[in-house]
Formats: sequence, C-alpha cells, structure tokens
Amino acid sequence: MNRITAGLVLVGLYALAGCGGGGSSSNASSAMHSASSSSSGGSSGSSSGSESNVVTVTVGAGPAAAHGGTFNISYASVTVCIAGTSTCGTVDNVLVDTGSVGLRLMATALQAVGLNLPTEPDPTQSGNTLAECLPFADGYTWGPLASVDVMMAGETAHGISVNIIDDRHTFAAAPAACANSAMNTSLNSVTAFDANGVLGVGVFDQDCGFSCASCVSLTGGCTTNSDIYYSCTASNQCSLVQVAMDTQVRNPVTQFAVDNNGVVLQLPSVPPGGQSTASGTLTFGIGTQPDNALGSAQVLAADNAGNIITQYKAQALSSSFFDSGSNGLYFPDSSITVCSNTAGNPNASDFYCPASPQPLQATNQGQNGAMSLVSFEIISLNSLNGNFYALPTIGGPANANATLGSYFDWGLPFFYGRRVYTAIEGKSAGGTMGPYYAY
Repeated sequence: MNRITAGLVLVGLYALAGCGGGGSSSNASSAMHSASSSSSGGSSGSSSGSESNVVTVTVGAGPAAAHGGTFNISYASVTVCIAGTSTCGTVDNVLVDTGSVGLRLMATALQAVGLNLPTEPDPTQSGNTLAECLPFADGYTWGPLASVDVMMAGETAHGISVNIIDDRHTFAAAPAACANSAMNTSLNSVTAFDANGVLGVGVFDQDCGFSCASCVSLTGGCTTNSDIYYSCTASNQCSLVQVAMDTQVRNPVTQFAVDNNGVVLQLPSVPPGGQSTASGTLTFGIGTQPDNALGSAQVLAADNAGNIITQYKAQALSSSFFDSGSNGLYFPDSSITVCSNTAGNPNASDFYCPASPQPLQATNQGQNGAMSLVSFEIISLNSLNGNFYALPTIGGPANANATLGSYFDWGLPFFYGRRVYTAIEGKSAGGTMGPYYAY
C-alpha cells in the first residue's frame, strides 16, 4: 500500500504567499476508524449527486493503471474542453483533494479521451511555454500549463489554467532546480497518485499566489523558495518566471458563476474494519443553494496558510489541516507501533500497526477560538482486509518537516460519516469569511 499525500505542498515560498489574493496550498497535504465523532453537530442535509452543483465521489480501486495499489482515495469525473470550443473530454478517476489547489491531469488520461490540449504560451516571452513544478509531500509533479473550460455537474469555469502532468514524457524534462527542491522524486505517473489527476478544491484561489506573481521584485528574484512556474523555450530550456495570478493554476470552484465560495465533501459512515467501496458527493458552494447550507456545522477559521491547531496528547500541532487527498490520519505519536516494511509492502512504515485497536481523541481549534473534540480509532494496517478500499481506521506518523512545522493531517478517514465544508479565502461562505473548515 502506498501513502498518498496529494495536497501537502512543502516549499518556503508559501510563507510569503499567505496573504492577499490566493495564498497557497502549503497547509494541506496532498495525497491517505469508525467514523470520527465531534462535539459539535454538523448540517443534517444531504445530496443525491443529481443536483446541478453536485458530483458523485467514489472511494474505490481507481484507474486500471493503479492496480488497486492503495486505499482511501476519493474519485470524481471532470470534463475539460479546449477553452472556448466544444472539443471536450471527460477524465474519470480524478482524486478529490481539499488540501491542494487547481486541476492537474495526467497527459495519458487526456490522450485516452482524445484531448490534445494546446499548451499555455508565456505572455512575457514570445515563443515560450509556461510550465509548473509543484512540490508535494512525497515528490513533485512537472508539466506544461493549458487554458481550458472545466465542467462538473452544471458548473463551468471558463478559460482557467490547469496543469498537464507530463507522464508521456513528451514535454521538456524537469529542470534540476525543480527536482532538487522536491526530494528528487518524480510523481509523474498514474501509479504515483493512483489517480488520473488531482482536483484541488482547497481554501485558496491560486496554487501559489502573490509570491509567484511578484518574485522578480523579491530579494534574490525568482527562486525555488519563491516560485514554482517556469518558462520553457522551443529547445526545451526552462527557467523560473514570474506569473500573474490570473494566469496561475486556479481552483476551478472560484470561477463558477454562483457556487464559487467553497465545497462540501460528504461521505457515508464506514465500519471500523472498512468496506470494499463508498460513495458520496462533492457539492459546490456554501450557503448558495438549499443543498449546501452551513446549518449547525462548527466553523473553524484557518490562518493565512490554511491551518488550524490540533491539540493531541499535550501537543499543540499548530499547522494542522483537513485533507481529503491524504489516505490516512497522519499525526505524531511515538507510543503507537509503526508497521515494518516488507518486500511485498515497502511503504508499510508510513502507517501505524498497533497490537490492538487504539481509541484516541484530539481537539481541533480554529483561529476564531472555536473548538471541536474528535474521537477516532487506529487499527493495525496488517489486520485489515486487503480487498477493501474504504478504511476509516488507518493512520500513520506525521513526517517531520521544518517548513510545515508540527501538524495533524486529517486525511480521508476523517471525512467518513461527515459533511466537511472547505471555504475559500476572501469569500463569504454561509455568512462567514473564508478561509475556514466546518463540520
């Protein structure tokens, strides 16, 4: 089993990009319990997936190329069109990630649906193409930008930039600066994400924000500490470049006509031992339609990096976040036995293997002072059914990171049995300004 942390972007630039017009996805992980219970009640509404602002989300085996390699990945389908045209294709098995920002699709998945997207020209350097190196917790993705129309349910985001993950290796090679800034591990494959792409619907508009839009004026100029965008020549020479915020990879939700202030991800409760699959909904907008009312959900305001505080066993984990792109609950606890790697499962040490089920509690605290007690359970990875893809009791150690700080990554197991709201920075959502999370 692989650890998936699709949303956890770890680069120094996000400390610079937190305020004003977009921020970043630095807070959230990208990539993976009886359903947790909270001291606060959530909204009791539900959605069938048939409304114009609702898409179906499925936890399952994913695309064939994933070979059923992991668990706790929520998938949706996304339709993309060459901007301003009727040349469209629908890509299935795209990971739904509340911990990152922007749509990223594998080049092979686009090819499979007959789409050959024109790459985005660099408006400041004639003949060049814009590309992006995005660092995640486990490595980086690389590839060109493209301008597309994105359609989900009855919603459309017109002419936004998305990132093509170059798993066909037909674009320029990733620059050394890109690879060296992200652990030198390429994630440019379906098997790396166990998905055909990533739909980042986190708490920001752009995936970088002010830093990438103004790095030329910063001390030292555009570096991997302040920028993730590149301009590539026809001869495949790529260098860091400043990119305006409206050209950066955007959260598609922010460009919808009405339901543009956040999302609600709802998954059913799953037994502690798991089950083969689970099906839920992703609803666009908060407080914009009868099906996305905030109701009695507890609002936890996030800081400018999109983080809250989680109090766990006398630890104040100040860079915590809610991330459907992670396939487990990741938190520091040296008292819980870590799984041993084997030839058949070389990544087992990413997870906990306690001798008996561990009933645990943590308290989430928003920047607004609101608090919510969460009860959850961790069961040994080795005791669970290898044919189950919906596993609510999976957890693992939080990897120490100097940039992110101490954190509790509330991955997909947290979402089972809940309606979890993710409100976007700078937008009023249900009467409260984002960024915030609520459940």
